[in-house]
Amino acid sequence: MQERSLGDILNETFAIFGKGGRSFAIIALVVFAPANLITFLGPRTELQHYLTAGAIPGSVLFFYVLVAVVTLVATTAVWSAASTAVGQQLVTGSIDVKECFRRVSWRLYSLLLLSFTLTIGLAVCVGGIVIVIPAIVAAVFLLFGSLAIPAALYEGRKYVSALRRSFQLVRSMWPRVLGGMILITLVMLGTGLVISIPSLLLLSLDSESLSLASMGLQYLVSLIANSAAVTISAVAVTLLYFDTRIRIEGFGLEKLSHEINYSVKN
Repeated sequence: MQERSLGDILNETFAIFGKGGRSFAIIALVVFAPANLITFLGPRTELQHYLTAGAIPGSVLFFYVLVAVVTLVATTAVWSAASTAVGQQLVTGSIDVKECFRRVSWRLYSLLLLSFTLTIGLAVCVGGIVIVIPAIVAAVFLLFGSLAIPAALYEGRKYVSALRRSFQLVRSMWPRVLGGMILITLVMLGTGLVISIPSLLLLSLDSESLSLASMGLQYLVSLIANSAAVTISAVAVTLLYFDTRIRIEGFGLEKLSHEINYSVKN
């Protein structure tokens, strides 16, 4: 393993994604297919309608809380399993999907806490149009905590230790990590947007006029967009994490193989 430019990281992201496409698809679909279905089985009225009316029925509130919890768990599981798959692909040349999920289950509690913490940080950051100072603090936290999930997966660190490790890695290379995270975010959003165009066109129609077939297509497109965006993001951030460790501490395949308990491919 050697140092990579941000362009090299992006190229290798799609190379790894291409080689292990079937495995990445299984990782995403086995989780997102049932998880995304919950959204389509719920009420068709937008949350904004209830907020404008000033009252949210208990059943509707329960549904939206359920969707939020399921989305967090599903996204964390898929992202973490895809991240684990990157190490397997680099070390062995193949991906063991079952082993990816086994490793996620090994640190699931810490991974969910990290994901929830970063999600709250993202929400505060996005809300910064109104509250600027907390948004700046949240953005800095997101940057310095951006490598925490790979640290938990590969180094076996728990919640606080993983955050501390991420801060340690990013501190000396924050401009590079910032550039990498911006690039990855743009690619992730662009990928999801391009795949979602048919679904967005359907949503422009009146919801009552949507046929069952159209709703099915909307579900399928949303499923593919989520799967692609989350897995590509996981691969790219994991490669950025590896590259940061290479530059700081001479990280290599032997060390990686030891951390994931696999032998280096010949």
